[in-house]
Amino acid sequence: MLARIVHALRRRIALKLTLTLVGFVAVSMMLAGLYLSRGLERVAVESIEARLGTGARVLEDEARAGLRAGGEARSLQTFAERAARRTNSRVTLIAPDGRVLADSERRPADVAEMENHAARPEVRAALNGSAGRDVRRSGTLGTPLIYVAVPVSESGRVVGALRLAAPLEAATPAYESLRGVMLAGGAVALVVALGIGLFVAGRVTRPVVEMEDVARQMSEGNFRVRASVRSPDEIGTLGRSLNVMAGRLREKIDDLEREQAKATAILDAMVEGVIATDGHDHIILLNEGARGIFGLGQTRVERRPLLEVIRNVDLHGLLSESRAAADGEVEPSERVLQVHAVPLRFTGDEPGVVIILHDITELRRLEQVRTEFVANVSHELRTPLTAIQGYLETLLDGALEEPQHARKFLEIVFRHTERLGRLTDDLTDLSNIELGRISLRIEPTDLTEVTESALAIIQPRAGSGRVTVKANLPADMPEVLADRDRLAQILINLVDNAVKYTPAGGHVWVEAQRLPSGMVEVAVRDTGVGVPKADLPRLTERFYRVDKARSRELGGTGLGLAIVKHLVLAHGGDLGIESELWKGTTVRFTLPTGKPT
Repeated sequence: MLARIVHALRRRIALKLTLTLVGFVAVSMMLAGLYLSRGLERVAVESIEARLGTGARVLEDEARAGLRAGGEARSLQTFAERAARRTNSRVTLIAPDGRVLADSERRPADVAEMENHAARPEVRAALNGSAGRDVRRSGTLGTPLIYVAVPVSESGRVVGALRLAAPLEAATPAYESLRGVMLAGGAVALVVALGIGLFVAGRVTRPVVEMEDVARQMSEGNFRVRASVRSPDEIGTLGRSLNVMAGRLREKIDDLEREQAKATAILDAMVEGVIATDGHDHIILLNEGARGIFGLGQTRVERRPLLEVIRNVDLHGLLSESRAAADGEVEPSERVLQVHAVPLRFTGDEPGVVIILHDITELRRLEQVRTEFVANVSHELRTPLTAIQGYLETLLDGALEEPQHARKFLEIVFRHTERLGRLTDDLTDLSNIELGRISLRIEPTDLTEVTESALAIIQPRAGSGRVTVKANLPADMPEVLADRDRLAQILINLVDNAVKYTPAGGHVWVEAQRLPSGMVEVAVRDTGVGVPKADLPRLTERFYRVDKARSRELGGTGLGLAIVKHLVLAHGGDLGIESELWKGTTVRFTLPTGKPT
């Protein structure tokens, strides 16, 4: 409880000011009360002493007469008792040698046993001819008394001393009354001080509380709030300074936000990935390029360890080395990244690292494709050229003079030149399609008619290989938007491939259906040898063959499916291949329907 009160006192400035004022008034009242109490006590004692002195002087003549009469003990005791009743005090008559002759508080028999009073301060002063006073505890009565003693003189000679005493409590009623008045006045003063303190503290602290609320809102990010300033004093100056500071902070934060937005836009627009870490390898920045490279999406990664977010030991090792600057390549998640890392200096902290990630996976793939393409083209050209050269050399060496051999060799040379022609034609077509140099004449086309014409072209070859070719198209098949010649080229390539790789007795079907999306799907199915699952993704690459020897034996160039893929895409469709080894292959492609736009 006390701790909570102390905590509240330390948190409330108004309460502090109020309690300070009340405490100041209370201390002042206590000091004043102590001073007045001492003064009142002294005044009360002096008043009693004056009363006792007056009474002693009044009784002096009677005491002198009693002493002159011979000082009989009984008469002196009677005098003391009578005088005590008249003055409402204790009366003691003392001889010049200090012996007690009579005392109103003792019996006559006990007076003689009282000790000598010559050494008492007030008695000593009286016996010396002057009035004496003292305040002490009475050894006889056991209570504090006020003593006043006056000399009793006869013809200029001190013949005794008359002492009157009154209890100190006689001054208490007046003193208690005055002290009660003082306490009531002090309480009223404290209540007034409390009211004034609350009023003044409220007036003084209200602007401070308002400024505290303004500062709190500023700490929460609201820099548009302002403190109300109504006075020209120090608090008003503080409020104006706070408003100026809030305005400048708002300007600085706006500038920083603009700069941050600008930097973020630039970094997110970069193709390269950018990662910045602090001295403890915690991520402080990650742009969209880096998120895309590592597939992080919108996951919050700031202030998380780099190795926790990107689990690649090579990249983490490069990060550790790059504080001295480093370049290198790593391959996280089957990607090839060119990495450039430089130290990032922080004031007073361990240096961080800025990592620039350039995804060169596609570049490497294209380089590999280019290398394979050059090698394949060279090989495809070298094979017929070598054969042509060999047979021509044979003819020139004399076989030309042998008609039975010359014609056979020339026929072989002719077939190889035809193959070279097909190869160059396919390469030219593929290049023109990829470069967009072929303009398609898109128009409503009868799919059934084009399919039948394509099958008519393939039928003789299929018949020689004893492969059955059929078209199963619905009677209500709608027209498709296509270039008729290119659609025929697509179907001829696909059906021809199916016939080539279907053994005798096999079947090839051309089917079509209308999809809910409004597209038409055409499927070429066969019961051929099929394709291993591992080779399916690469079937549409240039010169890619599953069985290279058989493909060349059948006269294929390895470009047919690549041409088909690009023609289908040029028509706005998709190409898909499904196959199972020794069970056949299905090639599907889609075409749009409706009228041309």
